[in-house]
Amino acid sequence: MVIHNENGLVRVTVTLEPIDVQLLDALARFEGQNRSAELRGLLVQVRPIMQQLVSTFTAAEKQRGQLNLAMANASVSDLESITAEAEEVGKKMLAMFAALEGAATANAPASNTGAPLDN
Repeated sequence: MVIHNENGLVRVTVTLEPIDVQLLDALARFEGQNRSAELRGLLVQVRPIMQQLVSTFTAAEKQRGQLNLAMANASVSDLESITAEAEEVGKKMLAMFAALEGAATANAPASNTGAPLDN
């Protein structure tokens, strides 16, 4: 439910930490305002930042929606067309790992390779 006052402002209820209420009250006292006016003033000061955040999040959400749509519309043939390439990359990676493992164990002591020790 939205309640407007006679100045066109919307009334909201906010639950705050006690320290924040104390700080608001202190600032309001120094500036000759009430707590609500002080809080409104602080929000006015951060409004450009909040507007930028909302704009950024809105754009990111739109991009995510477009990406999800593109992924959903990807045809099976599109996915199949990259399967062979992905498998080739996987094979090359396995070969590289095998070569690295071979190089690492080529001169390793027998105790590290599981070969019987000549005692």
